[in-house]
Amino acid sequence: MRAREWLIAFRYGCPAEYGVPTLPSWEQCRDEDGRLALRERDADEPFISAANPVTVRR
Repeated sequence: MRAREWLIAFRYGCPAEYGVPTLPSWEQCRDEDGRLALRERDADEPFISAANPVTVRR
């Protein structure tokens, strides 16, 4: 799903009315090795982690 489609659907009503799925609720955490990780709020295990995150300029 492209972010543009989600934003347009959000601006004009509930995204579910346009067939756009709801965004997952993720939280940032650290795993046992101290790596940055993302997990769902209800889950115990992260689904993705970054061994060496870096700061990126945009």
